[in-house]
Amino acid sequence: MKIAIIGPGALGCLLGALLFEAGEDVGLVDYRPDRVALLRRQGLQVGTPAGGTRTVPVPIGLPHEVAPADLTIVAVKAHQTRAAALDLPRLLAAGGLALSLQNGLGNLEIMAEAAGPARLLAGVAFLGVTRTAEGQVILAGQGLISIGVPAGSQVSPVERARVVGAFTRAGLECRERDDIEAVLWEKLLVNVGINPLTALLRVPNGALPELPEAWDLALAAAFEALAVARAAGINLTVDPEARLRQVCVATATNRSSMLQDVLAGRPTEIEALNGQVSARGAALGVDTPVNDLLTRLLQALGQAGPFRVNCQ
Repeated sequence: MKIAIIGPGALGCLLGALLFEAGEDVGLVDYRPDRVALLRRQGLQVGTPAGGTRTVPVPIGLPHEVAPADLTIVAVKAHQTRAAALDLPRLLAAGGLALSLQNGLGNLEIMAEAAGPARLLAGVAFLGVTRTAEGQVILAGQGLISIGVPAGSQVSPVERARVVGAFTRAGLECRERDDIEAVLWEKLLVNVGINPLTALLRVPNGALPELPEAWDLALAAAFEALAVARAAGINLTVDPEARLRQVCVATATNRSSMLQDVLAGRPTEIEALNGQVSARGAALGVDTPVNDLLTRLLQALGQAGPFRVNCQ
């Protein structure tokens, strides 16, 4: 199975390296010729918190150089999905599959606009990975990857199992899920609570439960998301408070992806996270004041970049 991975960020580089080492025919897709040239020269570098690093010579190219693929994994940030989806028709081989392994909601709908819904898969990944430089990532911890068939897709159980098998051979814990939309919402509950507060306060995940005001806001955002999910007919049984605390403890020293984006001066995924809760809540008549506020604060933080002063 030929696998293309769109996006040489933290997740894309990690998956490319692990799948390549497992013997898969994999190619990393980028739209920037200068970065393609750089990563071809240096390879992908995967490190651990202890300091060990290995270089993996994963093939990388522009979309037309990697196509066609039997499986195309979209691993870009949510705000980049629309641009990445434009390459799906070119990348997908006849009968090829497209898998979203992204944070938030709305990505699948954008991919369906570009390539149709019939060959889509949805995935949720819990992996502690940080990009330290172009093509360089640190894997702090491996969690579960769940893959399922979203509404409107016609991907067969055999095809889904084949994809799960590729991840498993790469040493990743990967499972098939029939309730993938619920899994997407369960991760969203965690992200809308942890990501914006850690980004605004510039603290690691483990600090949130120790900050009462911030913790209350994180829980409020998660419970609002739960209310919106239930109003949308998604049956969630997860306890948001217990789940947020579990994640904060398990990833205590980690910097959330949104905090990493803020520190690097990059756009955040706030619209795909808290912004989706706000928008879907408004459509369903569910009030989401905390998610509304957090969305606007992160948007304002992004807009304030040119006006920031150096206080050091």
